[in-house]
Amino acid sequence: MTNNDAAIRAATEGLGITTILSYQVRHHNTDGCLKQILTDFEPPALPIHIIHREGRYKSARVRSFMDFLVENLKIKNLLL
Repeated sequence: MTNNDAAIRAATEGLGITTILSYQVRHHNTDGCLKQILTDFEPPALPIHIIHREGRYKSARVRSFMDFLVENLKIKNLLL
């Protein structure tokens, strides 16, 4: 268990508040276990970069996975 896992668990059990990145608690927010507070003070979203160095031996699997990520992140407005 990481420190973030422990903080999330404590917050879901009503033991206080924590600062966690949104992707780490997305399912807790959607099922109502956690509630966001102080949203007016959130820093702006950071872009996500997908980088892969293709060399002489290109991998179709890696390329397919990257294309999948790009498409899904665009849909969720996470890729800028």
